[in-house]
Amino acid sequence: MAKASRPRRAPARRRKTAAPRRQAALGAPTKPAQPAKTFTSKAARIDFAGPGHRFDRADLEIRGIYHGEASYEGRVFLNNPKADQDTPRTLDDGYAGSFHIFGHGGCFGDDGHCEVNDHKREQYDWRPPHPLTPAVKRIDVTNALREIARTTNEVTVTIVPVINTANELCNTTDVFHCEDMRFLTYNP
Repeated sequence: MAKASRPRRAPARRRKTAAPRRQAALGAPTKPAQPAKTFTSKAARIDFAGPGHRFDRADLEIRGIYHGEASYEGRVFLNNPKADQDTPRTLDDGYAGSFHIFGHGGCFGDDGHCEVNDHKREQYDWRPPHPLTPAVKRIDVTNALREIARTTNEVTVTIVPVINTANELCNTTDVFHCEDMRFLTYNP
């Protein structure tokens, strides 16, 4: 009996595959060409800090800070609305302290990806909050506030954001945003 031979298969045809989609690569972070905008508050009364009042410590609490853009140092100056990143950090120039924001470097996702949407969460929801939940910072401003309270009962707060490096997804001009700020004092 003759052996049946298997039919030979034709070599598999190679399919042309589409070239993989490349997303635009981010360049290396660079120093911004222009300094960021400063923020100056409206004048606020500081009757609580006058020489006749006693307090051990005064903090400036800044709430609702957006941190989705570049990282920066926020330099706090009291009663110096002309302060900028070159202003000396001395008490005579109104320097009160600083805080640091570790930014997220811009949004890499689709529209709405970086919007915080925690309003429908239950009170006892144990999941961590959205990564872009606004930040809160407290800065000890005791010495600067005491110095200003000797001569006036009103103060303005100027925040000077100093950005060292950022990528092209970051808005490096208008980087500081907050919901509100207040002074907290601690009595002995």
